[in-house]
Amino acid sequence: MQRTAMLEAERIEIVQDHWVKEGAITEPVPYMVQRRDDLMGVVRMIDAINSDPDLLDRVKKRMAALASAADAAMAAPATTVGGEDATIDDSEVAD
Repeated sequence: MQRTAMLEAERIEIVQDHWVKEGAITEPVPYMVQRRDDLMGVVRMIDAINSDPDLLDRVKKRMAALASAADAAMAAPATTVGGEDATIDDSEVAD
Protein backbone atom coordinates (compact mmCIF):
# COMPACT_ATOMS: atom_id res chain seq x y z
CA MET A 1 0.00 0.00 0.00
CA GLN A 2 2.83 2.35 0.86
CA ARG A 3 4.60 1.80 -2.44
CA THR A 4 1.35 2.23 -4.39
CA ALA A 5 0.59 5.52 -2.62
CA MET A 6 4.11 6.78 -3.28
CA LEU A 7 4.00 5.82 -6.96
CA GLU A 8 0.60 7.43 -7.44
CA ALA A 9 1.78 10.65 -5.77
CA GLU A 10 4.80 10.70 -8.07
CA ARG A 11 2.63 10.00 -11.11
CA ILE A 12 0.33 12.91 -10.26
CA GLU A 13 3.28 15.26 -9.86
CA ILE A 14 4.91 14.15 -13.12
CA VAL A 15 1.68 14.51 -15.09
CA GLN A 16 0.88 17.93 -13.64
CA ASP A 17 4.43 19.15 -14.31
CA HIS A 18 4.19 17.85 -17.89
CA TRP A 19 0.92 19.66 -18.57
CA VAL A 20 2.32 22.92 -17.18
CA LYS A 21 5.51 22.52 -19.25
CA GLU A 22 3.46 21.83 -22.40
CA GLY A 23 1.31 24.88 -21.74
CA ALA A 24 -1.96 22.93 -21.48
CA ILE A 25 -2.48 24.40 -18.01
CA THR A 26 -0.87 27.41 -16.34
CA GLU A 27 -0.42 25.76 -12.95
CA PRO A 28 -1.04 22.34 -11.41
CA VAL A 29 -4.72 21.59 -10.78
CA PRO A 30 -5.35 22.32 -7.07
CA TYR A 31 -7.36 19.17 -6.32
CA MET A 32 -4.65 17.02 -7.93
CA VAL A 33 -2.00 18.71 -5.78
CA GLN A 34 -4.19 18.01 -2.74
CA ARG A 35 -4.56 14.36 -3.80
CA ARG A 36 -0.78 14.08 -4.22
CA ASP A 37 -0.24 15.58 -0.78
CA ASP A 38 -2.83 13.22 0.75
CA LEU A 39 -1.08 10.22 -0.76
CA MET A 40 2.28 11.40 0.54
CA GLY A 41 0.62 11.78 3.95
CA VAL A 42 -0.42 8.12 3.73
CA VAL A 43 3.20 7.19 2.95
CA ARG A 44 4.47 9.18 5.96
CA MET A 45 1.80 7.64 8.22
CA ILE A 46 2.78 4.11 7.16
CA ASP A 47 6.44 4.99 7.76
CA ALA A 48 5.56 6.22 11.26
CA ILE A 49 3.55 3.09 12.07
CA ASN A 50 6.26 0.78 10.74
CA SER A 51 8.95 2.58 12.76
CA ASP A 52 7.21 1.92 16.10
CA PRO A 53 6.87 -1.82 16.95
CA ASP A 54 4.33 -1.17 19.72
CA LEU A 55 2.16 0.96 17.47
CA LEU A 56 2.48 -1.55 14.63
CA ASP A 57 1.31 -4.33 16.97
CA ARG A 58 -1.68 -2.25 18.12
CA VAL A 59 -2.64 -1.45 14.52
CA LYS A 60 -2.42 -5.12 13.50
CA LYS A 61 -4.60 -6.16 16.47
CA ARG A 62 -7.16 -3.47 15.65
CA MET A 63 -7.26 -4.46 11.99
CA ALA A 64 -7.81 -8.10 12.98
CA ALA A 65 -10.63 -7.08 15.32
CA LEU A 66 -12.28 -5.01 12.59
CA ALA A 67 -11.96 -7.88 10.12
CA SER A 68 -13.57 -10.26 12.63
CA ALA A 69 -16.43 -7.82 13.21
CA ALA A 70 -16.97 -7.46 9.46
CA ASP A 71 -16.96 -11.25 9.03
CA ALA A 72 -19.49 -11.61 11.84
CA ALA A 73 -21.72 -8.97 10.26
CA MET A 74 -21.60 -10.75 6.92
CA ALA A 75 -22.50 -14.06 8.55
CA ALA A 76 -25.45 -12.59 10.49
CA PRO A 77 -28.90 -13.61 9.25
CA ALA A 78 -30.84 -11.12 7.16
CA THR A 79 -33.15 -8.84 9.08
CA THR A 80 -36.86 -9.17 8.60
CA VAL A 81 -39.39 -6.47 7.94
CA GLY A 82 -42.95 -7.23 9.05
CA GLY A 83 -42.16 -10.93 9.41
CA GLU A 84 -40.84 -11.21 5.84
CA ASP A 85 -37.26 -11.68 4.70
CA ALA A 86 -35.77 -8.24 3.92
CA THR A 87 -33.31 -9.53 1.33
CA ILE A 88 -33.91 -8.31 -2.18
CA ASP A 89 -33.97 -10.74 -5.06
CA ASP A 90 -33.22 -8.73 -8.17
CA SER A 91 -32.80 -11.71 -10.46
CA GLU A 92 -34.93 -11.94 -13.60
CA VAL A 93 -36.76 -14.95 -12.19
CA ALA A 94 -38.09 -13.08 -9.16
CA ASP A 95 -41.82 -12.37 -9.20
